Amino acid sequence: MNLKSSLKLVVALLSLTLGSSVAFADFDPKDPESIMKEVESRASGDKSKSRLVMKIIDKDGRTRERVVQSRALEFKEGSKQIMYFESPADIRGTGMLSIDYDDGTKDDDQWLYLPSLHKSTRISSGEKSGSFMGTDLSFSDMTSADPSHYSYKMLKDSVKIDLDGSPEECWVIESRPKTEKAKKETGYVKSQVWVSKAKMMPVQIKSYIRKGKKIKYIQFKNIKKIDDLWTTHTIIARTTRGKSVESTTVLQFSEMSYNNSDVTPDLFVQSRLEQGL
Repeated sequence: MNLKSSLKLVVALLSLTLGSSVAFADFDPKDPESIMKEVESRASGDKSKSRLVMKIIDKDGRTRERVVQSRALEFKEGSKQIMYFESPADIRGTGMLSIDYDDGTKDDDQWLYLPSLHKSTRISSGEKSGSFMGTDLSFSDMTSADPSHYSYKMLKDSVKIDLDGSPEECWVIESRPKTEKAKKETGYVKSQVWVSKAKMMPVQIKSYIRKGKKIKYIQFKNIKKIDDLWTTHTIIARTTRGKSVESTTVLQFSEMSYNNSDVTPDLFVQSRLEQGL
């Protein structure tokens, strides 16, 4: 599984972090595929803005910090996201534009803009399993997942984990890519997903990476409501090989809001991306 249900504020990573407080559509709570379809289809915020601080910690404890601003917009076929790095100075103005289609048969469009080259480059399918800007997140983690491209298995129908200091009852569902497209783009053999029964959103993910036999852990923390939507304010991702932690990325979100009138379609085009900050 890749991460839709986390970026619609940071591409689709945040779509993993958003959930509606209204009643959910009918689904079978015993069927893992039904649950994951509900997670993917739940309501999320539109015309969003956010600012986030990325901290990347290597295996020796050295830390790099990056500040990013993000805008996101829903459209008929999916969602669009544009983000720019504010700091540090050597990557200021670097940007990424993502057009994320709900239809899993279509390739999501992603462009990376590097100010030093004065042009943007399209991210190919073969590159999407690679690291996004040196973080523990891949380009594929930042696009939505089509449940029809995965097979699901219920590992536990009820387990409690600590979430922000309180017990949270979850399903634990195994997800395996079953199409060549999903296997190639994610680079994952399988994932285990802890889905909150109360919030209908993933709160923890453990993914097995095919290349290098690594494991990626992602946790969603500091979950609060904004405009009646459950919204994650902290994401922690770490990559391990054996018993060693290779790197950790902490995303801390602030200035998050929805329904902003200045988030308009003209922001989400390649020519605007190449204007930089």
